[in-house]
Amino acid sequence: MHDVRLALRHLVRRPSFSVIAIVTLALGIGANAAVFTVSHSVLLAPLPYDRPDNVVILNERTPQFPMVSVTRYNYDDWRSRAKSFSGMAAFRPTSLTVAGTGDPERVPAKMITATLLPLLGINVQHGRNFSEAEDRAGAERVAIVSAAYALRKFPGEEAIGKTLQLDNRSYTVVGAMPPQFELFQPADVYVPFGPWAATLPEDRGWHPGIFPIARLKDGVTIDDARVEMEAVALQLEAELPESNKNVRVLVTRAQDQLVQNVRPALLMLSAAVALVLLIACANVANLLLARAVDRQKEIAVRMALGAGRIRIIRQLVIESLVLATVGGAAGLLLASWAVSLLTTATVVGLPRVQNIAVAWPVVFFALGLSVVTGVVFGLVPALQAIQLPVRNALNEETRGGSGSLKQRKLRSWLVVVEVALALVLLVGAGLLLRSFASLIRVSPGFNASNLLVVNLPLSPQKYRDNVTRTGVVNGILDRVRALPGVDGAAMTTSLPMAGAGATIHFNRASQPPKGPDDYVMAGYRAVSPEYLTTLGVPLRRGRLFSQWDRQGAPPVVIINESMAHQYLADRDPIGERIQLGTEADKSAPFMEVVGVVGDMKQSFDAGSKAEMFVPYGQYPDQILAGMYLNTALVVRTAGNPADITTSVRAVIAEIDPGQPLVNVRTMETAMSGTVAQPRFQMTLLVLFAAVAVTLSAVGVYGVMAYTVSQRVPEIGVRMAIGASPRQVVRMVVRQGAHLTLIGIVVGVIAAALAATAMQSLLFDIKALDPVTFIIAPIVLAVAALLASYVPARRAARISPLAALGR
Repeated sequence: MHDVRLALRHLVRRPSFSVIAIVTLALGIGANAAVFTVSHSVLLAPLPYDRPDNVVILNERTPQFPMVSVTRYNYDDWRSRAKSFSGMAAFRPTSLTVAGTGDPERVPAKMITATLLPLLGINVQHGRNFSEAEDRAGAERVAIVSAAYALRKFPGEEAIGKTLQLDNRSYTVVGAMPPQFELFQPADVYVPFGPWAATLPEDRGWHPGIFPIARLKDGVTIDDARVEMEAVALQLEAELPESNKNVRVLVTRAQDQLVQNVRPALLMLSAAVALVLLIACANVANLLLARAVDRQKEIAVRMALGAGRIRIIRQLVIESLVLATVGGAAGLLLASWAVSLLTTATVVGLPRVQNIAVAWPVVFFALGLSVVTGVVFGLVPALQAIQLPVRNALNEETRGGSGSLKQRKLRSWLVVVEVALALVLLVGAGLLLRSFASLIRVSPGFNASNLLVVNLPLSPQKYRDNVTRTGVVNGILDRVRALPGVDGAAMTTSLPMAGAGATIHFNRASQPPKGPDDYVMAGYRAVSPEYLTTLGVPLRRGRLFSQWDRQGAPPVVIINESMAHQYLADRDPIGERIQLGTEADKSAPFMEVVGVVGDMKQSFDAGSKAEMFVPYGQYPDQILAGMYLNTALVVRTAGNPADITTSVRAVIAEIDPGQPLVNVRTMETAMSGTVAQPRFQMTLLVLFAAVAVTLSAVGVYGVMAYTVSQRVPEIGVRMAIGASPRQVVRMVVRQGAHLTLIGIVVGVIAAALAATAMQSLLFDIKALDPVTFIIAPIVLAVAALLASYVPARRAARISPLAALGR
């Protein structure tokens, strides 16, 4: 405690030194604590299930799709044949319209089997789970709500027994989930899986978004399960080649599947903040080395009075630990602020984002980090401080010296390390910046300006058939087109730049499949006749839809260029006839290709894929049951599309007061959301790189300023014998440039290795991008030279008489 009091006194006596060191450490420790908070909550914290390591997710894998949801009938076969699991359940993400009180709203929901919660070891907090009888066709409609939704929907009341109007059907609430429960993504309402599954068509090639979840038996490894499921897939392929040809099973731990898309980015950010902390430590170590030179006489007096070297080292290390602890506490406050900012930024797209918080593991992490950094940057200066012989240190002639040669070299090498590490971060930030620029330059294939988009999930109960559904769609479009400032309006079952959408098998009349190896698939969009015109999609061949392409008229289809090149490259696609389904079926109509349009992107980084468009009134309900839940309205305006939002809401409310409007936004906003995660990664790394460059420049400045202050007599002699101020400036800057150059050379090598590791995060940019590797060293060199120039100018203004008198 005596040493701690001494350390605090020393810090208070030198406020400038203390503030600079504490702020530097707070930046390094705070950045690490913030990223560790996110990584711990997302990557490390176990899922809130019983024995989560035994929980796995099952997906299908085909040559066309590396990972896809499971067909209903494959799920049934897997469940009956697999022996590696103690149980298998299923869930399906969806959304439901809640009406009855206030404005209708669309809430995230999940269909779950009655066996799912027991399989995960989850007990409903209030009420009960679904029974087996309720998980079958024709059962009484029941629902379970999340704890948060129960509190929001029924404030101050018991949710159990209440009635919810979900998609125009009455459901009785029988349970409420525990507060922390989440099935991969948040959901407000859970309904039984069985009644919906019973309505699916008998098509083993139809993937309606089913995700099986299973628990490994005790003693069974995930590799054992993978081997068995491979055997099951081969059995089904032999028995059912028309639907299961080349269909394999992916078995993935639930935790791994949840984080697989964000793991590389979080690991990259963790490495980045570690570099920031190393730079901060090097900076503070340099400050302590400089201060140790000033304290040489004090240390020598202590040693002359009997203090041992271990006692001196302990005192100096404790001073460093006190400094690091204060910096760690400030960093923890900074991390808390940063985490609150991250969790409120919904564009980040992190899983389990609502669970991210500064918890005790983060506090212990920050505390441990403070101790380690305190020892790291404090021990070396302490060892250096006691190496000067006591007699020399007490000699008055040593006062004003710049320390031993070894100390000066150590400070210089710390600057080299700072520059090298800063260059690694700067190159990484430059690569992500260039990658993001390439990403947003990609043409989406349509004119995104002046477009308002609105998701309109039509109730499958209220609009059961094609006639009523098409009638309400046409009524909405007619009323919206009549609004002032509207140049066009259209409907679609899947918006561009909004994910893959529906994909379906089709066959060609001119090239019927000879077997499962010839089955082909393409994206499927049902659209109103004006859709392609409203979006501004270019017509390449043939014609677009007209008002005559409706129910009862000859079926027609428009395909994109990718589909024409991939499947109809050897013939004129116009006039070609295609049919939905893997093989020709006399009960389904053939559609005539009447046009070819340009490709539209489903995301900036997605390649062009085969897609077809059919008139909204012609697509068959029996094949695409439930697809109208994804109906979306697209409005082209003459001015700012946000200005007509109120009018569009009013029109739809007049036609159907119970129809919710979901996610009303401009198309440009929607497109911006698709690049939220790469933008987030780029922004953070650019921020870390800016901090690193600043700390490095401060390090260069500190070393050069201290060097100048210690070389005042020498500079005075040089100027007295004829050296000009310009020569003095050149001498000081040359020394800073020499250290910077060495750091840049080392940093380029390290950056090349780091860049190769982050190739998977880049879009259309090579890891060893020459532009980045040229510009980044220039930026860092300019910053370092400016940092050297300031003390150089100060040296040039030294008076020779004053310097010689010193």
